[in-house]
Amino acid sequence: MLQKIRDGASGPLAYIVVAVIAVVFGVWGVGSYFTPSADPVVASVGDTNITQSQLQQAFNQRYQRLRQMMGDHFDASMFPRDEIRKNVLDGMIEQAVMTQYARDNGYRVTDANLLALIRSNPQFQDNGRFSTQRYKALLAQAGIPPAQYEARLRRSMVAGQVRQIVAGSAFAAPPEVDAAYRRSHEQRKIEVLRFDPSAYSGQIKVDDQAIKNYYDSHPKQFMRPPRVKLAYVSLDADRLSSDQPGPDRLQQLYQAHKSEFGTPAKRSAKQVRIPIKGGDDAKARQTVQSVIAAVNNGQSLKQAAAANDGAQFSRIDSQAKSALPDAVGSAVFGLKQGELSKPVRGDDAWYVLRTTAVTPAKTPGFDDPVVQARLKAMARDQARAKAFRSKSDKLDSLAYQAPNGLQTISNKLGLKIRHTDWISRDGGGSGLGQYTAVRKAAFSDAVLKDHLNSQVLELGDQRRVVLRVTDHQPAQRKPLTAVRDTIRQRLVAQRAEERAQQAAQQAMAQARQGKPLAQIADNAKGATLSRPGFVGRDNGKLDPKVLDAAFGLPLDAKQSGDAQYKVVSTDDGQAALVVVSASRVQSGDKQGGVPRKQIAQRQAGYNANLEYGALSRYLRRQADVEIHESALN
Repeated sequence: MLQKIRDGASGPLAYIVVAVIAVVFGVWGVGSYFTPSADPVVASVGDTNITQSQLQQAFNQRYQRLRQMMGDHFDASMFPRDEIRKNVLDGMIEQAVMTQYARDNGYRVTDANLLALIRSNPQFQDNGRFSTQRYKALLAQAGIPPAQYEARLRRSMVAGQVRQIVAGSAFAAPPEVDAAYRRSHEQRKIEVLRFDPSAYSGQIKVDDQAIKNYYDSHPKQFMRPPRVKLAYVSLDADRLSSDQPGPDRLQQLYQAHKSEFGTPAKRSAKQVRIPIKGGDDAKARQTVQSVIAAVNNGQSLKQAAAANDGAQFSRIDSQAKSALPDAVGSAVFGLKQGELSKPVRGDDAWYVLRTTAVTPAKTPGFDDPVVQARLKAMARDQARAKAFRSKSDKLDSLAYQAPNGLQTISNKLGLKIRHTDWISRDGGGSGLGQYTAVRKAAFSDAVLKDHLNSQVLELGDQRRVVLRVTDHQPAQRKPLTAVRDTIRQRLVAQRAEERAQQAAQQAMAQARQGKPLAQIADNAKGATLSRPGFVGRDNGKLDPKVLDAAFGLPLDAKQSGDAQYKVVSTDDGQAALVVVSASRVQSGDKQGGVPRKQIAQRQAGYNANLEYGALSRYLRRQADVEIHESALN
């Protein structure tokens, strides 16, 4: 059946981005690229060799995925190729180790299970049904033969069985569950006395000497980073003009993509399906013959199915051939309306079918306005892409041949020389300076010191840029007059926060001596008292630092003794006295708590991940792994 999937796929390749196939490969990660090859071996894992081309293919897919995720902001310097290659190779080795362990211990994946997983993958479905055309198109887009894909998926499924066994055997001991349950359901009774620094700001005076002292002692805080102005030429695919396509070109595109402009032929039918259970094909075939005999004697398919054990009646509602199982599609599209089929053998079942409606394919004519608009857009896109490729090649050559200016490039390619405002090494803002690759090139020695053009920079898949520096200012310390107000505000805020902290510390001392918090709040400047009461660790209303302090204080859940105190700085800059006076464990059945059974399952899952990780590391240490550095480099 797997061969039928491959051989039965046909039709034009749909426009599908490579990012989709990256999602498909997320099922098994980076591993399983182990098809035998004569390439140099970069690593040996037992009897499995990982070749140079297999590693390169896996690396290319990982790297391409990163480019798609980052888009125009992709910067190759952020993703060192050597480091990514090493991570990919480590993943391939771990996959090979686990696959060998599974194979040696008798784990297997049947063709039926493999086929079921492929058919159930939404990426290979069209309108909720498996499509052989889409299956082949996606794999072709990724440059992977179906047989190789299926072999990788099978190995991934075998290794996945090991994880399932580990997960199935993992458990959480009662003391673990008890501790996790208490932590999840513990509630603490708290009060919070906040002190707002702004209440003290008006009393703080900062003189000129204090400002100068701060300026002198913090020189790096007031540096303006180096900056440059750039001239550049930009080759942008979206801005390239294209000639109006002629009738001959449009006719050629129409003939090549005719099936894309209409709707395919469809069929509606009634069917009876008899599953082949336990490999008993003879019994299922006998049942299907009984169904046909009953229909020939005047019963409907639905009645005949009801009278035969294991027979399942259903309807096919206006489906294209590609949306049906291969055997069913071939049979139903070979019948006339109302005609009853002979017994049809599928992958895992027998069928009887009767066509109830025939909908012919509809293809609009060449002169249809919608078709003409799509053909012209298609022709323009192809012409623009061709022009972009051609000009990109010329830009590469010219950037190398004429490194001392942009005028030659501008004249040869018809690209306008544009200019930027100041661009800082640290980035920020919009325009060309937002790209890390641009800033890195602009401040490189070749461009900044040697006054050469940059190499061609790729800003996404559809834009190429060459730049040079026209003006440069090194890093400079800002004058005191320019930052005086900033320093004054900073010093006032610091001193106000210090006074708020002092007030909170004094309040804690008073509270420990027995003074009520409400009385302390009434007598303190900028103080606000709140009483949240009993709260859990997942409380989303309290300041995170207040919550951390409340559950970080030592307090016996079984007793309600002396209160515990702590002063913290909140995320909004206030000082807060946190008071914890009691603790309790709330039942999981109350107030939306997590039931104990769910806690136990969660803990068991956590333990399963730990055990699987330990097994993976143990197998890696025990495996005969050899990395061939000469081939790797």
